[in-house]
Amino acid sequence: MRRPVVALVALAAAGAIAAGCSSNNPSSGSSGSGGGAYGSTGTTSAGSGQSSVATVKTASSKVGTILVDANGRTLYLFEKDQPNKSECAGACASDWPIDHTSAAPKAGGQVKASLLGTIKRSDGTTQVTYNKQPLYYYAGDTAAGQLNGQGLNAFGGGWDVLSPSGNKIEGGNS
Repeated sequence: MRRPVVALVALAAAGAIAAGCSSNNPSSGSSGSGGGAYGSTGTTSAGSGQSSVATVKTASSKVGTILVDANGRTLYLFEKDQPNKSECAGACASDWPIDHTSAAPKAGGQVKASLLGTIKRSDGTTQVTYNKQPLYYYAGDTAAGQLNGQGLNAFGGGWDVLSPSGNKIEGGNS
């Protein structure tokens, strides 16, 4: 009788250690929450445990002045989205993680604070919008300044960067 109790205690301890060592970050967007490498403040918090406030600012690129996050990561719009409504979930959100926030996003550079907003997604996360367009990252962008998602057509629509006026900028795929 003593061995099963010892084995049960050992299993419980192993489970507690594993839980303590695991990350609180969901993997890159399986539920549309964004992954560890994405976020507007340089932190890796994501999903329903959001604890960071997004910053949207501008940067110069080969296609003009575009919207980026606080770390210079390019932000995109999805042409299939409706104003203040995302059409990207599941596999789409894995390839195109959302720009999430825990509170009203902050404006930097030439970003117009009046055009910044948020929407609540069906998975409970809060996504940043600009000019009523939900904002996303592209999983193929691995560093600040990359535009690998620019002009792509995936998941039933086009993906483009935005200008500070809130309009999409077409062309210039790198």
